[in-house]
Amino acid sequence: AKLITVFGATGAQGGPIAYALLEDTDFKVRAVTRNASSDKAKALQEKGAQVVQADCDDPSTLAPALQGAYGTYVVTPENMELPDFDQVQVKHGKAMADAAKAAGVHHVVFSTLDPVHKIAGFPSLTFDSKARVEEYIRALDLPATFVKFPAYYENYLTFFKPQKLEDGTYELGYAMEGAAMYAVSVADMGFAVRAIFKNRDQWLGRTVGFAADKLTIPQHAEILSKHLAPRCSRRQR
Repeated sequence: AKLITVFGATGAQGGPIAYALLEDTDFKVRAVTRNASSDKAKALQEKGAQVVQADCDDPSTLAPALQGAYGTYVVTPENMELPDFDQVQVKHGKAMADAAKAAGVHHVVFSTLDPVHKIAGFPSLTFDSKARVEEYIRALDLPATFVKFPAYYENYLTFFKPQKLEDGTYELGYAMEGAAMYAVSVADMGFAVRAIFKNRDQWLGRTVGFAADKLTIPQHAEILSKHLAPRCSRRQR
């Protein structure tokens, strides 16, 4: 079985990928986390993952996490509470790329985003920082596939919880001004990434954009209202 090191394995994106790989006997999983004693880390261990603790702020911890790995899934952590979170994200991404290069990893799958500043002329720190890491990975000539996630449906349970209004209806917090938006259930994407690892020759050097559907926020509201409760999520902020 091929060993895949999954960074951010206890996170929203890395977790489903680790679990999808664990369901396939072609793979073994080394789950990387900053806290190996967390409940999520223990749950992965119970499923058969090797859990290791590493921190991108200490690059020396990354080499053991990648030792002997055939492939690695790399997602840069986002801590938007930091004033320079985008610079930290670039630093961490470069550290993981350097470690993958040094370890001779055969297949890197990196979670990237579009370079908004280059495309549109205005900055988007989260997008632009991931794009800079992608540029760095390409410059290192790492054997890589790049994946792009749109918004998660799960965001309605976390960052964009529907807000109840005085009239009893709920408001969705995406300011899309009527434009349609791509979205996925992040839980489903582990199987897509697993397919990329299983078919390295087909996907090497390519960029893959994920999408389950492209709907407007009022359409999201209509679906939520239909399945959750009357008068739910009728508005768009």
